[in-house]
Amino acid sequence: MIKDFANSKYKKRRKIKKDYKRRQFVNPYFENKREKSGGFNTPLYLKIIAGVFLIYVIIYSDLFKIKTIEVNGTDMIGQEELRQKVDEEISSWRWYLLPQKNLLFISKKGLSESINNEYKLKKLEIDRGWRKLTINIEEKINYLIIYNNEKFFFADEEGSITTELSQEQAMSYWDKFPILNIYKEINTGDRVTSAKMVEFILEFNTKIKYIGIEFHGYETNGESEITLVSKTGWRAHFDIYSDINLSIENMQLVLNEKIDDETKLEYIDLRFGNKVFYK
Repeated sequence: MIKDFANSKYKKRRKIKKDYKRRQFVNPYFENKREKSGGFNTPLYLKIIAGVFLIYVIIYSDLFKIKTIEVNGTDMIGQEELRQKVDEEISSWRWYLLPQKNLLFISKKGLSESINNEYKLKKLEIDRGWRKLTINIEEKINYLIIYNNEKFFFADEEGSITTELSQEQAMSYWDKFPILNIYKEINTGDRVTSAKMVEFILEFNTKIKYIGIEFHGYETNGESEITLVSKTGWRAHFDIYSDINLSIENMQLVLNEKIDDETKLEYIDLRFGNKVFYK
C-alpha cells in the first residue's frame, strides 16, 4: 500500500499516535499537580513557640506569683509565725511540676489542712487576690497553759492541746491563764484532760486569787483529782466534783488555825468534803 503523505488527514492521525506514545496528553480542565518540597513551615513553628511562651508566662513567670501574704485575726498566734508557716507550705511544688506560689495552682485544701493541723483553729478562710494571699482566722479560746517536760502548750475548754508555745510566750500569759503540769508525753491535738477538770480549774483559780495564797500551778492525779502546788512547797488535793467553796474554806481553816509554818506542811487533802487530812 502506498502512503499518501500529502493527505492532511493522515498527518493528523500520525501526530495523535506520536502523542499517545509519548504520553503527552494535556487535560485543559485539570492543573498539573507538582510535588511540594519539604521546606520550613514557618506558621507552625511560630504557633509552637507562642504556645511554649504562653505556658511559661502562666506557670513560671512572676505574673501570677504570690508576692504578699496577709494574716488577719491573730491573737495568741503571732502573725509573722503564721505568715512564715504559709510561705513554707506554698514554696513546695504540686506533682513536682507546678509551683504552689502561683495563684492558679495553689492547693487551698492542702494549705488549710496544714494550718489547722498546726494551730487547731476555730475558723479559717483563704482568699486569693492579685498576687496576694489573705489568711483570715478565728482562734479557739485558750483556757490553760500546759507544762510538759520543759515545753509549753495551750489547751482549750475541752482539754485539748491547740498549739505549742515558746517559754517567752508562756511567761507573757502566766497572769492570764492557770498552769497545769502534765507528766506524760503529749503533742498538739492530744486531749490531755477533761472539760470538767478545765471548768474546775478555771473557777477555782478565779476564787483562790482573792485569798492571798501564792502558788505555781496545778497537777493532775487521775481523772477527777487536781492538786494545787504552792510556792512554799505544800500541795492541796481536790476532787473536781466536790464543792469548790467548801474546799477553799476548809483549806483556809487548816492554814490559819492548824499550821504555824507552811514550809513544814506537806499536803492538805480536801477530796472528802468536811473530812480534811493534812500533814
